[in-house]
Amino acid sequence: MTLTVPLDKQTPTPTSRARYVERAELTLGLPDRKPLAALGLAPDPLQQLAAAFATVRTESGERADVVLDLVPVRERRLARRRRRLLARSRRRGPSAYGERLTGGLGTGGVWGTVAAAWNGGASHRGGERLPRMTDLRDGLGKLDPAVGAVFAVQILLRAEAAHPQAALARMHQLLAVFATTSGENYLKPRRPRTTWSIARFDRRFESGEFAPRRRQWLTVPELAGFLKPPTAKCHASGVVRSGGLVPPAPADLPIYTGQPDLVPLGAVTYADGRERIGAARVQDLLFGLQLGKSGHGKTEAALVQCIAMAHSGAGTWFLDPHGEAWARAKPYLAHPHIAPRLWEIDLAKSAPDQLVASWNPLSMERPTSAVKDIVRSVTEGIAAAQDWGDHAPRARTILARTTQALALLNQQAVQGGAPDAQATLFQIRSWLTDENWREQLLPRLPGRVRAYWTNTFPRLASDAVPTVTYAIDRLDTSPALQAFFGSPRSAYDVRTAMDSGHVVFVCPSGSEADALVSCLLIHDLHRAGLSRQDTPRPGRRTFWAWGDELTALDSSSKGFLAAIAEQLRKYEVRFIGMTQMALRLSAITRQALLQNQSLLSTCAADYDEAAFVARRWNGHVTPETVTELPKYHYVMSINLNGRPTKPFRVRGLPVEDLFAHYDNPDGIADLDRAIDTNLLRRPVADILTSLEDLDATLLAHHAQRTPGSGTDGDPTTFVD
Repeated sequence: MTLTVPLDKQTPTPTSRARYVERAELTLGLPDRKPLAALGLAPDPLQQLAAAFATVRTESGERADVVLDLVPVRERRLARRRRRLLARSRRRGPSAYGERLTGGLGTGGVWGTVAAAWNGGASHRGGERLPRMTDLRDGLGKLDPAVGAVFAVQILLRAEAAHPQAALARMHQLLAVFATTSGENYLKPRRPRTTWSIARFDRRFESGEFAPRRRQWLTVPELAGFLKPPTAKCHASGVVRSGGLVPPAPADLPIYTGQPDLVPLGAVTYADGRERIGAARVQDLLFGLQLGKSGHGKTEAALVQCIAMAHSGAGTWFLDPHGEAWARAKPYLAHPHIAPRLWEIDLAKSAPDQLVASWNPLSMERPTSAVKDIVRSVTEGIAAAQDWGDHAPRARTILARTTQALALLNQQAVQGGAPDAQATLFQIRSWLTDENWREQLLPRLPGRVRAYWTNTFPRLASDAVPTVTYAIDRLDTSPALQAFFGSPRSAYDVRTAMDSGHVVFVCPSGSEADALVSCLLIHDLHRAGLSRQDTPRPGRRTFWAWGDELTALDSSSKGFLAAIAEQLRKYEVRFIGMTQMALRLSAITRQALLQNQSLLSTCAADYDEAAFVARRWNGHVTPETVTELPKYHYVMSINLNGRPTKPFRVRGLPVEDLFAHYDNPDGIADLDRAIDTNLLRRPVADILTSLEDLDATLLAHHAQRTPGSGTDGDPTTFVD
């Protein structure tokens, strides 16, 4: 028979590993009337305790516990204890305690005073003694009647580890924490040794049974250092911070459960301590500003609001410079009740066979389109994006006159039943650089318009034209932008989106022309909002717009964001902007948004930005509180019932948590087909091919018509 002996080292399982426990109860080393040291706030008494707990390796099964049980001492017991202490002081003798009371003949009075003088100040033996204050303080110690509340205390320490030396080391760290309380008195550790005493200690530790040694009495000054929260001077890493003082959420803050008249804000702790999804009322939320660091949840919060409004039936417009928001939102919008009204404008798509939508800012197909509005929108958009300001009056004038001429030609084409013969932004360059092409179209314009091009324009400096065409040249560098702006007919029309409740996501291409594109879109949004003057107030559907990277939009729009915040409220257009740095916004935009905002929110920010926001809340929140906000946590204020609230905390909720029931990735293919139908999307190659021949198409169409003799905007007549 062969005996096999395993020689490999057996690793004990965690359940069978031995545990070593150290126990200690802290008691007063001297009589209870002698006080421990009164610990102040600097340094924080909890600093050493937090540091001791930070060294405990919980992953290795170590554990350290401090149990501090308090029971108030009844006043009757306290008075009895004081009487005994005073009686003990009296027994020290007449020379050490009090002064004799005098009064009356033979026992005091005048004769007593005289006797006291003869005896060198000693009073007559027959009177009572009056305790001196020094005797009271010496006799009662910390149990002086003015001390306030007194507590009976039970302090139990317990350390556990897989190695006896580790358990002992943790116990010594805990004992060192309480060694700082030593003053006239000190805390003495008593360790249970017998089986009975260990069992009694464990019973008190586990059950909370209060059975300390006799008269372990402590006062508030001796205990306060361990009963308060950690202060700012407690720098241990294991301390969980509240994040600063922030007012509580309003008691009447609505709770979001999917109501169409509410806009979700995030998780809010209500007065009962429970966390719910707080919301703002649609009627109270007009304009908003969301601030804070990149990657801390501003875009996510806006996306949650946009999806909620889309599912409630409202129209939305989301300018997403990076395309990330649209990618996240798509599965949650792939539903039959949203698909027919969903538009996707993705300007990053440039493959020849890629289907894209088109927008012609010069289109006159809409019945309410006015030449003057088109001229202003296009001119201001391009001028702002080029940062012309007041420094390029000739370029601005040439651009405005060119836009006017092309808009009038487009108006004639639409009225003549040929919307495919409309000029686009790219014809601005053709009009200014191809004199022969322009001369053939001038007869189609009213005399007053022709006069400028025949009399004034030739005398302008030649360097003004390249300034204008430079913007068009930038658009011409991207096939995606050529396809988006190069079609005579527009599928994208923000006014239609407003009136019909469409859900629109616009994702720029990421090219150098993004500022120009965004600027044109913002100016068009402003123009479309103002054009709702033709609709009675009850018939105006609420339209929500979100603009990410507001600083970049503001730098290109040159004041039109301020105009949106100041003018579009009455036309039921709501706008919420997100930016990292409010201080980088132009003064006019920043003032307009703050003046008209009904939602102001910030996540963690730089101190200067935090101080800027905190001032708007009148000191209810400090800048330090804002700078220390955790990721995806906000401080915000809203309008509620027509009045601004105090700032309150909000924890951001990701889209997948809040709208998990809407997640439908399998419906994305059907959604893409619906978008193709909604926007009449065409392949990029087809649009670019048509754009190459568009100049000739315009000439061919207008060559069939005779010049009209009316004023601006009058239709011309057809040739029979």
